[in-house]
Amino acid sequence: MKRTRPTISARKRKADQTSTSEVGEVGGRGRRQRQKKVVREAGEEENRPEAEQQVEEHAIEAEEEARPDAQAVEAEARPDGQAEEEPRPDAQTEEEARTDAHTEAVEPEAARHEDDAHTEALVVRRGRGRGRQQRQRHDEVPVGPEDPSLLKDFMNHVAADIWNGRERQLLKIYNHSRYLKIWELPTTNRRFMAKVTSSGLFPLAQISYRYCNKVLVSAFVERWHPETNSFHFRFGEMTITLEDVLYLVGLPVEGLAVHAEVHNREDCVALVHRCLGVTMAQASDVVSCGGVKLHWLKDNFMNVGDDATDERVDCCARAFLLYLLGTTLFVDKTGIRVNVSYLALLSDLGQVRRYAWGVGALGFLYRQLGQASRSHVKQMSGYTTLLEAWIQEHFSMFQHAMNANYTEELPRAARWQSRKEAKSATTVRYREMLDDVQASQVVFDPYRECRQVVADIALYTGCICCMIVVEPYLPDRVLRQFGLVKLVPGPPLAPLRGTRGSTSATYSVVYQYTDALWQNWHDHMLHEDKRVPVTPGIPWESHQDYLPWFRRVSHLKVARGRGDGHNSESAEERTTAALVLLDNCLSGTHIAPYEMKNTLREVQRILRGQNAAHPSTPGPSSDMFFTRHSRRNQFT
Repeated sequence: MKRTRPTISARKRKADQTSTSEVGEVGGRGRRQRQKKVVREAGEEENRPEAEQQVEEHAIEAEEEARPDAQAVEAEARPDGQAEEEPRPDAQTEEEARTDAHTEAVEPEAARHEDDAHTEALVVRRGRGRGRQQRQRHDEVPVGPEDPSLLKDFMNHVAADIWNGRERQLLKIYNHSRYLKIWELPTTNRRFMAKVTSSGLFPLAQISYRYCNKVLVSAFVERWHPETNSFHFRFGEMTITLEDVLYLVGLPVEGLAVHAEVHNREDCVALVHRCLGVTMAQASDVVSCGGVKLHWLKDNFMNVGDDATDERVDCCARAFLLYLLGTTLFVDKTGIRVNVSYLALLSDLGQVRRYAWGVGALGFLYRQLGQASRSHVKQMSGYTTLLEAWIQEHFSMFQHAMNANYTEELPRAARWQSRKEAKSATTVRYREMLDDVQASQVVFDPYRECRQVVADIALYTGCICCMIVVEPYLPDRVLRQFGLVKLVPGPPLAPLRGTRGSTSATYSVVYQYTDALWQNWHDHMLHEDKRVPVTPGIPWESHQDYLPWFRRVSHLKVARGRGDGHNSESAEERTTAALVLLDNCLSGTHIAPYEMKNTLREVQRILRGQNAAHPSTPGPSSDMFFTRHSRRNQFT
């Protein structure tokens, strides 16, 4: 009896079923053949002669019988039988398409059971709700930290994309400081100027940078991790603290939380009507997306004469302060609006100074940095003057020219001139500089000479608030910025719910917070046991366990091909630290034998460094930490 040969469509359905069954058996005997390739080849057979197809079928069957079961490639079953997945508009690149089109061979199952350390990693990347699998060979440096328990959303971070060869363009930075120049203040109106200056916000108009260095900001954003709200470098973490806010921009960091209950559009319209003196109909016309346009505020409230009524002066003062907040501390990504919720805090002009505006600005900047660190985000807002001033205070290699008109009465941000990025500056160059920066090149505590003790509020540990934005503030992760020995920090605060996806739309994090927690900040201070001063001359001092732990949970290098990101302190830093210890020991008149012995032992460990032959070999500041701690307890 003559056998009937299956049709092409029947063979294609069979190929789909076979591929689907093979995907389910990946963990047992391995993968057979990529389903895309099977479907594509089945479709091409329609144009081939029947004799040629029969010869090829026998060849394929013979090859499949001779091939080991464990040799396979990954597949992804598609019910519609399409050979390729439709590209996503902002995530699928030509390189990814080529990666999907080619399949790498997998090690035999026996070899994988024999040595798990050489197993090929399967990294799952997500974008726009679809899973994308990417192969990674065992002989390459892994993407992400060795221990993912800390940076749980690293695969959505821009550093992961850069490591995989997908460069991101410069961030578009929203900086509205130049708008302050076009609001002509009525300096002759004493009532207006008195109300504005008494708010404590007027210095923002004098110190905000007109230009923003997009290259510099983009390079630092690549190192920001919202899980810890800190920048990650090879030597550890650093962040913008409440003490930085206090000294750099002079904003109050104690007082009422920057928080008001504004729930819907009706509340926004009522605020504009009550605080700016316009009719309800006018307020309803100008309120859009929870805000009002900046130019509307300027056009309607800039001109206030000396003969204006007190009510009109108050309305103009509130309008200017709202304009000031919208062009400095709380710049949003609309580019033209300011949120009217802040009017709730400006309604009583005599109470504006009572709010902790510096805390609100820091919480808002934390959220903007977190969103900008996502791989598919292309814009950033917030008070970038604070960020740039912080960079220049702590990283001397990025300092701008000094401002000749600076005086000690002004906040420290006014020390530096506002300057655009140089034409020769590139993010790649700054990225490599930050990859290679040493702890000895960083100014951890720039305020040591101008303060007596660290302000207690700077050591508060908990959440900070800016309207609906709540972010963790964790000083225990950056103890060196307060002149304290760096210890292994505890786990960061976990959000109640939320996700940190690769886009702004998929970034939503909610933390537990009440205004009562902030008002009782004295009850949430850094514990005294963690406040161990560093040895003079070694501001980067850390406990022996810190650097090994940090290298395990972080991804220190952003630029690929420049090492694996697990480098120790440089020889120069170790030598400097050893000499400082010897100088301190020999400067005394009488040296006890045990002190000399401990000093020499510490010098030996410092010169060996953290990357000694045995992981248990202590590094800098190990015995020093416990010795000073025990002496302190001995005398107390």
